[in-house]
Amino acid sequence: MALFLVSRTDHTHYDEHDAIVVRAGDEKTALKIATNGEEERYGDHVWWDADFAGFQRDGSNLTVERLESRGPAGVILKSFKAG
Repeated sequence: MALFLVSRTDHTHYDEHDAIVVRAGDEKTALKIATNGEEERYGDHVWWDADFAGFQRDGSNLTVERLESRGPAGVILKSFKAG
């Protein structure tokens, strides 16, 4: 397992995620974790409720980067955009 940084490539609005760090076996699995969610229905209306607001279901606005596990101690990700 490795750590992967999954980041947005588009503009982030308030109350959306712009990046996450996940543990996965490969980039494909990291992207699958990042794009997870549920299809919701109300009558005829259907929408995708993403686990990470702002992440597109198909991953089209995301990049995945494997992080080195060695290096100095410190913060890996601090991402905050509240509204």
